[in-house]
Amino acid sequence: MKCLKLLLLAVICLPLVGCMTSQKNVETESASTEWRIKSLEESFLNFREQQRKMADEDARSREKLEKRMAEVETELAALRGGQPSGTDAPRDETWSSDIQPEEDGWVEGGKVSEKSAPVVENDAEKPWSKVPEPPAVPEPPKTIPEPEVINRSEAPKPAQAPVKPAPKPIAKPASKPVSGAKVLYERGYGQYNDGQFQVARKTFDQFLEKYPNDDLAANALYWKGETYYSERNYAQAILAFKEVTGKFPKHDKAAAALLKIGMSYDRVGDPDNAIFYLRALVEDFPNSSAAGIGRKELARLGG
Repeated sequence: MKCLKLLLLAVICLPLVGCMTSQKNVETESASTEWRIKSLEESFLNFREQQRKMADEDARSREKLEKRMAEVETELAALRGGQPSGTDAPRDETWSSDIQPEEDGWVEGGKVSEKSAPVVENDAEKPWSKVPEPPAVPEPPKTIPEPEVINRSEAPKPAQAPVKPAPKPIAKPASKPVSGAKVLYERGYGQYNDGQFQVARKTFDQFLEKYPNDDLAANALYWKGETYYSERNYAQAILAFKEVTGKFPKHDKAAAALLKIGMSYDRVGDPDNAIFYLRALVEDFPNSSAAGIGRKELARLGG
């Protein structure tokens, strides 16, 4: 009887165990699929980024080559213009002149020197020959007058101004203490403005690790994406900006993140995705400042 009960219990529990196992398998498979999709997207973006860099490098090399060819052509043209033609006779290297120097020679100023005549002196008065003497300085007096003695007891005393009571100090309101999260965020933002993109990214990562639920978490994640965008690493910038829209879909920075996602896709040569995210920006945040820029980008891309 006991064996029969145990057998029935096993038969009843077996489907439950199977359902739980299948549910876990479904969750595991879903997480694995999501990870594979994200990995494929990141690989694709990195591939497009490498293509863009190679195209830019080829364009720069072609521009340098064309510039060098133009310089060589200019130099050749200058050399051809300075050479004599083949039919011209060679020039005589000797040089002669029929110009003869004058008998008296050249003197300074282009005039021939003449014999100096003797200076004739007369008896006229010459005031410039006498040097005037300096005026006489009067001698200082030998006796110094004694100062007048003033009787201080008879001198009038100055009136004393009434002493005003010192004003009472005004109590200043106590300033609110600055939180550690804000200090860390402002440090990262200042590093970004100084062009220290890698240092700023580490600071923002430190902020997100310590304060993941802070009000400035969305801003820190957005500016982390901006560090990648400023370095022209558009693949990583797209992933960082998508993390902003995924974690904070209603935040003000979500609109700016959508704009930068569209612009980053355009930079890696994927206009279809660029138009898709710019349209999402205009539809979800029509009154934002980012939407105004997004409309201009859509018009440029023909979307």
